[in-house]
Amino acid sequence: MNADAIIIGAGACGLMCAVQAGYLGKKVIVLEKNEKPGAKILISGGGRCNYTNQFASAEQFISANPHFIKSSFTQWTVDDTINFFETYGIQGKEKTLGQLFPDDKNAKDVVQVFTSICEDLGQEIRCNADVKDIEILSDGFKVSYEKNGKKIFLTAKSLVVATGGLPIPKMGATDFALRFARKQDLRIIETAPALVPLTITGKDEEWFAQLSGNSVFCEVSNDEMSFEENILFTHWGLSGPAILQIS
Repeated sequence: MNADAIIIGAGACGLMCAVQAGYLGKKVIVLEKNEKPGAKILISGGGRCNYTNQFASAEQFISANPHFIKSSFTQWTVDDTINFFETYGIQGKEKTLGQLFPDDKNAKDVVQVFTSICEDLGQEIRCNADVKDIEILSDGFKVSYEKNGKKIFLTAKSLVVATGGLPIPKMGATDFALRFARKQDLRIIETAPALVPLTITGKDEEWFAQLSGNSVFCEVSNDEMSFEENILFTHWGLSGPAILQIS
């Protein structure tokens, strides 16, 4: 075996998984398709990375299994996230409604925390590694990937697929995890757009376009929940934090 675990995807989840595995004394190899780790971290919060929210709770998440969300928040709390980053020199500063951003740093520093810890713990991150196939063995997993035109094979006792969802294909997002899950006959919950702006069409389109660039604080509601935050009028419709959350 090449490692205790292979982690596919060096986003926030994959990197944190590598860190936590290292704390437990486990050796992992992280395979990342992009040139650098943490691609979506780097663009989050306009490049500043709003890494947590002080008011986050299980009730604010939509899941087919609510108990999973509750368990996650019990095992790793918002305070745990804050303390984790403070330990490595990132102090949080609240921008609005509990959103925490690095006080005098940015998204690059957040990624640097993960990569530095991985290096200190002896975890290996291999970028430009395009995973092609996963084979389930009797005692673990065999992963094949391509890098610089060369096909490479790795084996490990455990496998973590942390390739993320479908949004932002230009950042490398694919349906890899969904395809792998279907291949293993796992139950798939159909995907749907989320955290997206709303496009206005028809007779109201011109009226909204005239307000493009204006932002107002308001309450946006549906049948299940509401959000009080800013909305932004755009030339195609509505955006802003409240719209993205209610979407």
